[in-house]
Amino acid sequence: MSISRIDLHSHRNESCVTGCNKELRKKVSENDLCSLTNSVVDSLSVRCVGEWAEQKIYLLYQYCGIFAQGMKNKWAEINYIEICSGPGRCVNRNGGIEIDGTALCIMNHAAFKFIHKALFFDYSPQVVAVLNKRIESLGLTNATAIKADYNQADSLCSVLAHECSKDRSLNLILLDPTDCSVPFNLIQQIKTTLKNVDFIINVATGTDFNRNIPMAFNDTHRAAKYQRFLGDSSFFSKIENINLYKQKNYNQLRNNFREAYQESMKKIGYEYFRVTRIEHYYDILFAAGHTKAIEFWDSAQAIKFDGQRSLF
Repeated sequence: MSISRIDLHSHRNESCVTGCNKELRKKVSENDLCSLTNSVVDSLSVRCVGEWAEQKIYLLYQYCGIFAQGMKNKWAEINYIEICSGPGRCVNRNGGIEIDGTALCIMNHAAFKFIHKALFFDYSPQVVAVLNKRIESLGLTNATAIKADYNQADSLCSVLAHECSKDRSLNLILLDPTDCSVPFNLIQQIKTTLKNVDFIINVATGTDFNRNIPMAFNDTHRAAKYQRFLGDSSFFSKIENINLYKQKNYNQLRNNFREAYQESMKKIGYEYFRVTRIEHYYDILFAAGHTKAIEFWDSAQAIKFDGQRSLF
């Protein structure tokens, strides 16, 4: 299967305040949208991202194309679902270059014609409204953005149950939070609701985990967040992890954290995994229940991202 050309519809956004730090971003962002600039393409809101975002977008784009083409004749429905979708366009704060986000990239892929439904969830009604305007501009009838909070699994899964066939569909889910706050019970409930589902999960080991895990060993409230994420309460009580914390061996702690997450995934039926590191920021965890998905994933990474915005 061939690697597809990707066009992020890149444009320089002269209104972007490049190099803004975390504190400034908090001041100038509302619902994760930049309040200082809009898209130079459609005048709608954009989300501020780091330069490494393109690597994640490229990886997802290549996999979705291979997945959709490879499975199109094997299932009655192939659905793509994105949780924490964002508005569809983003701007690289390091250079002021505006690009398509994951949602627009997937919908612009040639293989999107094989997708039965594309559902994009975000907690912000403003973000959902912006993305729906972009979907409308593409003229798509099989895609929609929906307001949902990943902390409310029952509500989100009721939408999935209504929109997707449990027995006739194969579902690919991108779960793309900025930290480790997505409760594992959401993963469990989605698996129960949809049955046939593979996950691509952004695990923020190099950012959120790296900043907070040392303090979590002495703060039960802080630790509870990561226990909910893992779906397991034993991480902070294991002697090996306590010793690693005392030795300040945070690299191995990150590895153990990621492995603990995979162990939780195994308990709900996942057997096959791939982990792709996005520089030192986060891990992309791919979890599947069948080897064919792993073959597709490996094919998607046959040609590595090289920093160019138009790639083969």
